[in-house]
Amino acid sequence: MSYTVGTLTFATKGDVRTHASHVLNRAGLGEILTGSDDAFARALLSNHPDAPRKQGVGVDAIVVVLIPEWGTRNFLLLREDGSVDTWSIKKCITNLRPDGRSTGRNNNE
Repeated sequence: MSYTVGTLTFATKGDVRTHASHVLNRAGLGEILTGSDDAFARALLSNHPDAPRKQGVGVDAIVVVLIPEWGTRNFLLLREDGSVDTWSIKKCITNLRPDGRSTGRNNNE
């Protein structure tokens, strides 16, 4: 069983979590993700159980921030309309389905 996030395929959800952690920790606080890290984060976000609401009018950028309430580094999405929202990497990975199994949602939105 494998899991595909964007163009990357992982053997386990743990491998997805490890890669997400590497992306999150190699960027500096306040840094906007670019390139393959941005593409991975956007693809991961598409697996959030509330992805359409989280994405809103469209995602302009994803930035690494420290969330004081959570006490952790996390991704913050900046929407095209100027609004912002947090999102849980854990929820995205929990909702991730093995390749070939649909979540019932079009993940390309």
